[in-house]
Amino acid sequence: MDVACYDGTSLHARRRSTSRPHVVALAFSVATLVAIGCGTSRHPPALGDDPAPPVDASTGFDFDSPPPELSCNLGPEGGVCACADEALDANAPNLYFVLDRSGSMSELWGGTSDKWQVVINAIARLVVGLGPRAKIGAAVFPDPGSANACGPGVEALAPREGDSPAGRAGPTAIALLTVLGQISANGGTPTAATLQAPWLTQELSSLSAKSKTYVILATDGGPNCNASATCGTDRDGVQACQPNIESVANCPPGGPNNCCTGPSGALSCEDSAPTIAAVTALAAAGTPVYVIGVPGSTPYANLLDQLAIAGGTDRGQEPHYYAADTADQSQFVTAISRIAAKLAGGCTVQLDNPPPDPTHVNVFLGGQVLPQTGADGWTLDGSTVTILGASCQSILDGDVIDVRVVGGCPTVLI
Repeated sequence: MDVACYDGTSLHARRRSTSRPHVVALAFSVATLVAIGCGTSRHPPALGDDPAPPVDASTGFDFDSPPPELSCNLGPEGGVCACADEALDANAPNLYFVLDRSGSMSELWGGTSDKWQVVINAIARLVVGLGPRAKIGAAVFPDPGSANACGPGVEALAPREGDSPAGRAGPTAIALLTVLGQISANGGTPTAATLQAPWLTQELSSLSAKSKTYVILATDGGPNCNASATCGTDRDGVQACQPNIESVANCPPGGPNNCCTGPSGALSCEDSAPTIAAVTALAAAGTPVYVIGVPGSTPYANLLDQLAIAGGTDRGQEPHYYAADTADQSQFVTAISRIAAKLAGGCTVQLDNPPPDPTHVNVFLGGQVLPQTGADGWTLDGSTVTILGASCQSILDGDVIDVRVVGGCPTVLI
């Protein structure tokens, strides 16, 4: 979150950021693999795979490193198996990310990368891992194309199918990285105005009518930017004034000064009630809202709890939202992985059609083949693959995101 402080003449960002775009480096291959013979450990290209589209060098993204290659256990020496990812059911859920890019997101997370960059990288890797098991969309706030630091958010990536196969960056992951990587962290935190925006509510309603849709809200603090908000004019106002809440210089949490007084002070008041109302309305319309708090959000834990409860995604324990607010960047990866596991990571994988030869099907978890037999294996019933035991639990816990069903090679039994 970025607190807007009134200095008597103008509204300015407490935490300023540079205006340069962030350069996000990820290592995903865009090269076409060359088919090789049976008896080796490499996975031939899926039938019909095309190389990913070229990336503009100006973005600075690195897609040159090879991805993990799946071991297909290709059968008799001298033969060649045409392994192909089995098509999944097209009725995948929509995961719509609403991302806080306020000025405070330019602060370092754990002393290495800034918070905005960590968020982008983690979401991109999640998208690659999920592949076709989810449709992806994203919005950012405030509006990066507006001179208004409190402008309601805008859509950065219109909802689209995840890439197939999972495990490699295709057009969707590349588009997500490209657009988010060219946006910098700056401005205030108009959370309520963004979640209430007609374009967003209409789009989410349209998506929900076709398949299950979920909002994943990631923020580093409390919402503000509401010119109609009030922090009061006396000591009681301190409780809602964000410079006081965050103990900005000369604005201790207990007062005595209410640092949100003045002509523009309302913009720095915690905009809690409208934000809770906006989340409540989305959940009531059939779109649950998951809430992730990144470093900087701790002073607003109570509000984020209320948002998670209003969004219908209460964790059932404290904190009720997903807290990723320490220096450990992996907390955010864990949070979004666990959310994705709930929404798109079930142990039942529905294929578009039954495989032509059920004895030539393999399941891969995180790039590793999963033997079929045993308590932790899997079953195939027509077009339904069910993953069992500890293997299933690893998916439900979010430890494994990349789940693939591959046909054309002899099934690994043990």
